[in-house]
Amino acid sequence: MNLESLNTHPLIFPDFNKVENNSISPLRDTSAYAEIALKIFKKLKLLDLCQAKFVCKEWKQLIKSSFLDEEEAYTQALKRAIQNEDVIKEAFCIEKLGDLYAKKETSETLLQAAGLYNYALRRSSAGQQKSIKEELLKVEISLSKACKGEPVSIPKTKEQFEKNREVLKKFRDEIEEKIQALGLDPSPKEVRELYSEIAQHIKIFFKRLAIQVFDTLGPTPCEYAMIGFGSLAREEMTPYSDLEFGILMQEDTGENREYFKCFTTLLHLKVINLGETILPALNIPCIKEVNLFDSVTPRGFAFDGEGVQGKGCKTPFGNRQTFELIQTPEKMAQYIAKDEKGQWWHEKETHLPMELLNFTHLLGNLELTHGYKQKIQKLLDNPYKTGLNLRQYLAKQHLVQEDMSAFDPGMRDIEKHGMLIKVKNDLYCFPHLALDRLALLKEIKASDTFTRIDQLNKQETIRDSAAEKLKEWMSIVLFMRLKTYSHYQAQQEMMNPLIKPFGFEDPQLIENQFALDHEALAKVKKIYRIFMPFHEALQEFLAGDEKKLKSSSLNDNSPQAQAEIALRLFQYKEAKKWYRKALKEKQTNSEVLNALGCIYEREGKLEKAVYYINQALSINLARVGENHSNVAANYNNLGAIYQKQGNLEKAAEYSQKALAIRRELYGEHHSEIASFYSNLGAIYQEQDKLEFAAKYVHQALSINLKLVGETHSDVSINYNNLGVIYHKQRNLEKAVEYLRKALAINLKLYGEYHPVVANCYNSLGMIYKNQGNLDKAFEYAHKALAINCKLLGKNHPSVAENYYSLGQIYKKQGNLEQATEYIEKSHTINLEQFGENHPNVAIDYHNLGQIYQEQGKLTQALKYTEKALFINVKQFGENHSTIL
Repeated sequence: MNLESLNTHPLIFPDFNKVENNSISPLRDTSAYAEIALKIFKKLKLLDLCQAKFVCKEWKQLIKSSFLDEEEAYTQALKRAIQNEDVIKEAFCIEKLGDLYAKKETSETLLQAAGLYNYALRRSSAGQQKSIKEELLKVEISLSKACKGEPVSIPKTKEQFEKNREVLKKFRDEIEEKIQALGLDPSPKEVRELYSEIAQHIKIFFKRLAIQVFDTLGPTPCEYAMIGFGSLAREEMTPYSDLEFGILMQEDTGENREYFKCFTTLLHLKVINLGETILPALNIPCIKEVNLFDSVTPRGFAFDGEGVQGKGCKTPFGNRQTFELIQTPEKMAQYIAKDEKGQWWHEKETHLPMELLNFTHLLGNLELTHGYKQKIQKLLDNPYKTGLNLRQYLAKQHLVQEDMSAFDPGMRDIEKHGMLIKVKNDLYCFPHLALDRLALLKEIKASDTFTRIDQLNKQETIRDSAAEKLKEWMSIVLFMRLKTYSHYQAQQEMMNPLIKPFGFEDPQLIENQFALDHEALAKVKKIYRIFMPFHEALQEFLAGDEKKLKSSSLNDNSPQAQAEIALRLFQYKEAKKWYRKALKEKQTNSEVLNALGCIYEREGKLEKAVYYINQALSINLARVGENHSNVAANYNNLGAIYQKQGNLEKAAEYSQKALAIRRELYGEHHSEIASFYSNLGAIYQEQDKLEFAAKYVHQALSINLKLVGETHSDVSINYNNLGVIYHKQRNLEKAVEYLRKALAINLKLYGEYHPVVANCYNSLGMIYKNQGNLDKAFEYAHKALAINCKLLGKNHPSVAENYYSLGQIYKKQGNLEQATEYIEKSHTINLEQFGENHPNVAIDYHNLGQIYQEQGKLTQALKYTEKALFINVKQFGENHSTIL
């Protein structure tokens, strides 16, 4: 055989070069070569895989028998179906991939097949669903056989499949009725009782599924206990939350461990067949390859964290790499301390120890659960290092800075203004993590939050008023979480703070997103008034100063706090009112002055913005000197304002000053540095220095992707700026690609109605205009205008930009009257906001001149063109693209 004659790259099969000269292929005689070949084949793309089949008959047989060629073919077909938004073909490919994974008949692939079939089930018609359910039944038969269970009763299994779903739905309906019965403002006691009832229902449902598995596997080979972790242990689990549990066994033998692994596998199948396990959670290779975002499966009752990197994965299989949660009480407890080699587990699996400290008994021998609890407490008192035991280290130092940063309320972060509120991440996670640490440090054994608060109060770690505030916070957020999940009927936590307050009347949008009304927003404000002082006091407490937490009432009603909360909710008018009150209390408050400047900059009132930020800068320079982060922030804000004023030289100067300070303070790889690179890129883009612009924005993007990941506002800004740069370079395909990336992120973070989303729509509209797709251009430009008029008012520079875009589209269409009308609207706003000598005014003049020229009104055309030229020469000099 000759690899080159097949046009197959010889380096693909380096280990098989010797095979060519042998009369008998080693693959005939040993499985070792077959295993090596399969590993190589799995890495190949479809074309190379097809060619590999012709190298020798053994390879052909091996590929055929392993289903690799079919899997790759259906994976590529699935990829195309997703790109073309062809849901019928997508469902077909998913089902066929389910068939292939089922044929592999390993425990893992059978579970993956079940996940694929359940996805296809949701995409299929009633007629198709019957055959898919038959395939799911075959999966259960195969899996039961692989686990050496009893023969599956087909009628009984079919009944269980439907009945389990019915029982879960009935339980959720009952809880929904109780949510409605509690009204808008239930007491902490009522919320606590409701969650306690949910926890009991979940335990009963878990027992129901477990009994079904025990019926298949037969009696357990030893005494055992199943324990629940996370929100179930705290009695804060919703009817849609993940299942987090582990298994304690009396004795660790091969037989016992194998039994409970089989139990976990079959229970996982029962859970997958509830139809609420999203495909990415099953770590399916073909799904990872096509990067499928599962928007079809409502994420609900599912195994926790399967395939998620860097998380605890609190199910018996653990992370399938370094740890399992099927252990004796002694070994399970050891996960909070050291492994067999003497290495601390928190150094290997950073989240695991803290996640195993809170648990509740589910099933089995209660003595094993008690034994686990005793062993944990004993290990916590072991020395960690000089002057510190393990309990103190885990509570006061381990991941403290990461948690404090990740769950900082971030009220001053300008990119968070009007952002969707994530009820779990933004409002719920911090208090329960904080109380975990305080309870651990103060040796409070209770797992539920409200009891912990009472006991911390009894120990005088927090005062009476603070305890009441924490209970109020937890009561509000837990009820909000229930209502949000119930609204979506899934684990979706986004709450929109803008839809109702700003009068958006889109019923579909209100149905699709949990929209906060004025009453709900008042509760959010109440939470933040507790959150802000608690976050600050806890940081000091964990650093060793307990006075602030012990003395605080945890209720910040100061004007500055009220202003920062209003900013977070995009309530600029209210924020300005509170900031002015704060200035009356202290006229030299540079934080307040800087914040007012930022608000005026966002409102397009640039002279006022410069005035306030210059005041803040003067105070900061006198107080802390040049080389300080606050001074850098002032310089950066001034740079942004000068950029909007069209004074690009000054904008670049101040942005460079800010960058130099931050670089000295933080080094190169920091989010602040990325932000300044991004700002400089935007300035160079406006100066038509596009290579410099692209260089700085790519630097910013590289830093941000490493630090914050893809779905972050900083990354969307970078993508947006790259889209604008590529648009200017006439690379419209690239421009659309990056702007669509920015839009996708912004829709996730802000929802449909927000100025940053409007900005994406406007930019895309202009690209579609240049591509000649005028219908799409009008659609996006009108979307942008509607959003900005509602949120920013009709006299805002962003609205002027939207009018200008519509004028350009009408001009391209040949409708010069409408084009003139919209560009004149833009011109009126720009003149009022910026005055005569501004680049935006020049652009309006230039376009009006072009329209008048096309209409044959040459005197007017010349007049406006000369005005545009005069402004541009003054602003940019004679070598700028607007002049040339």
